[in-house]
Amino acid sequence: VLGGFSPSVLYSKNGKVAVAPVLLDEEEMKESNFGKMPVIKDVSEKSIRRFIATNLPPPLDLPLLAEINNNTDRKGGGSKLRPIDLMSGLGLVGAWADFEQESRVSWKRYDTQPASLLFEKAGITDALYEEMVSPLLHVLPMCPAYDCSAAAALSCFHVFALQSRGAFDVRWCRGSISEKIFDLWQHQLEQRGVSIRGGSRVASIKKNDDGKYDISLDSMNEKTENSLIENCDAVVLAVGAVAAGKLAASSPALSSLDATKDFDKLRGVTCVAVRLFLKPHPTITSGLKGGLHDKTQLPPEFAKAMIDSPIAVCGAGIGGIEELRETGFCIYDLQRMHDEFSVDHYALHIDKEDQVSVLEIDFYRADSFVNCQNDVIVSLALEAVSSALGTASKIDQSGIVDSTLLRAKNAVSHFSPNSALYSPDVKLDKGLYCCGDWVDRTGHASWSTEKSVVTARQAANALSADFRLANSQCDVIPAAKDTPQLTALRKSAKLLRTLLPLETLPPSPWVFAKQFLSRHV
Repeated sequence: VLGGFSPSVLYSKNGKVAVAPVLLDEEEMKESNFGKMPVIKDVSEKSIRRFIATNLPPPLDLPLLAEINNNTDRKGGGSKLRPIDLMSGLGLVGAWADFEQESRVSWKRYDTQPASLLFEKAGITDALYEEMVSPLLHVLPMCPAYDCSAAAALSCFHVFALQSRGAFDVRWCRGSISEKIFDLWQHQLEQRGVSIRGGSRVASIKKNDDGKYDISLDSMNEKTENSLIENCDAVVLAVGAVAAGKLAASSPALSSLDATKDFDKLRGVTCVAVRLFLKPHPTITSGLKGGLHDKTQLPPEFAKAMIDSPIAVCGAGIGGIEELRETGFCIYDLQRMHDEFSVDHYALHIDKEDQVSVLEIDFYRADSFVNCQNDVIVSLALEAVSSALGTASKIDQSGIVDSTLLRAKNAVSHFSPNSALYSPDVKLDKGLYCCGDWVDRTGHASWSTEKSVVTARQAANALSADFRLANSQCDVIPAAKDTPQLTALRKSAKLLRTLLPLETLPPSPWVFAKQFLSRHV
């Protein structure tokens, strides 16, 4: 189902920033090799850097292996990252050590503050913020620093990049997630007697006189009538935060609970996904790196711009395009990621006239254009791709064979300041449970899909306990343990908090010195 580990290429509004390498290769992933001392395989610079990085704790290994793009011919001049810029990132170590991922006290302390204050107190340079921090904020928590909680920023960066060696490594699905995972899962559920009401949404939930739940469904299909599911023993809300807020407002069984009183304050991020099926270029570009497949039929200029990876991670403000001022996005060459679109698969199974190259662009925080016509969004996507990759030309719309657009308004959890305050536990009441990445934020240190799966298993476990169900298998794998180095840092942070209680976020030593001198000189 999954391909191998793929590197990602990071782009800021100034152009290509760096290639994020695969830190833990397939050989090192083997259980038999964990705990073994690394060896230098050859005397190349890459092998020596990997050997040194292997002996460093995360996140110090990442900048050593990342291929920083410091070309002076970068678009717009670029803000070249200097060693001092990278070193300024160490200003975040104090807050990183002080913030405990599964502590309500830490979340309460950091979640009330915006991430912009966190980075200001850390004293990171403008160049590091503009080139690395800001782009990552716009594609991970999917919001700018002023609208992201400091707790969310620290937690997100910890889980996706800092908690252990290889945390930044990514494996992608070899095809459509719907076909490869969800369709099979649905078939398995139906084989067990589960009824799935596709094309319907829950309108309200009421508690009846017997203490059970009646669920009203609104059909989104004109040919299907609305319906009622009666006498449910339990209900699990597996919905987004904004949808949960709307459902609570219309459901007496939910609105009467203390746990849901702040659901209306939960916010969402709007996303737009654009998939473009293009006429294949007559020249097949091969020898491309980082993907499941090494060939593509994209125009050679675009293929070569993505030579290091089929994935481009792009921050906000790309190309000075007004619609992208606060919008990050990712570009995917699906011919190098999905088997069904690969050049080799085409050669064996697809007639030449039916072949296409496939490009996907996923936009995050896309409120400014989500309601535009399809052709306007497609044009914007093409402009975004050429601006990010720095190509001299733009893919012509006449080369588009077909396109699909998916609009998800307020569908992704928005971790703004104070959002964890409104996050419920998985159990709302006996018989009422919820799961999602917005649930139990101060609990298990995971994010995104993993957090949704974790809270779903926790909800199932709570339900099983309440109804005394036997043989339920709802165990959750604990989050990765802190490295020995981080454990030592956390002990030091706790000691400092005891000796010098801070009212706000801890500053870096150089910011503290600057503040101290400004008051006493």
